[in-house]
Amino acid sequence: MGLTAVVAAVLSSTLLYVGTPRIPTYAVHSPTLRWICPRCLLFGGGRLTATVRAGLEVTNENFLGADVHGARFDIYYEDWYGELRHVGTMRDTDAAGREAEMEKKGTAKEDIVSKEKKDEASSSAASSASASASPSESPLFAVPARSTSVSSPPDLVTITLTEVPLSLTIKMAYDLLRNFGKLSMLTSGVLHVKGGKPSLPLSVGIVCDNHADLLTLPWKILGRDCDVKSAG
Repeated sequence: MGLTAVVAAVLSSTLLYVGTPRIPTYAVHSPTLRWICPRCLLFGGGRLTATVRAGLEVTNENFLGADVHGARFDIYYEDWYGELRHVGTMRDTDAAGREAEMEKKGTAKEDIVSKEKKDEASSSAASSASASASPSESPLFAVPARSTSVSSPPDLVTITLTEVPLSLTIKMAYDLLRNFGKLSMLTSGVLHVKGGKPSLPLSVGIVCDNHADLLTLPWKILGRDCDVKSAG
């Protein structure tokens, strides 16, 4: 599942700025399907549009922690020709709710432009999401020093798959079978954090490779090979 994701992947790189350079372990876990668009499947050429909620777990071995105040990431998946295709977004659930309410009121929202190559996704990590990932005044998730944190509520993360073409959905299913329940995907976006003493706000642009394991219960999406593209 495209992730997703992923706030967890971003946390590891962000904490390098506010703590010692040890990458925490993390997982976006227990994803649950909240909504799917039958009309899109039946009358939209089999395009997949769905909303998924998930929890977040981070193990931080650093001597300093951080508070997460907002996040938005674009999700990319490789098609049959090896090109990256934009398949959806991952946001903190509070931001997703605020955006849904604004859309109901007719407020125009800026779309994230799809990227077809990994280097294009990497170069635009900060700019692609900075406008839409407005930080919350209160922290959404705390990552204390030298501890394991589990998100509360358990649906901190909202993953939205948007009109994924049928051919790409079939490719995901094929990869699941070929790789024994595992999927790989790219995420690119912005995380807003505060950490250290005094508390310093940071907006961090990050690109991550992510791996989903759908054979192990509960399902997990793990971040790998994260690159910090910008911070300020």
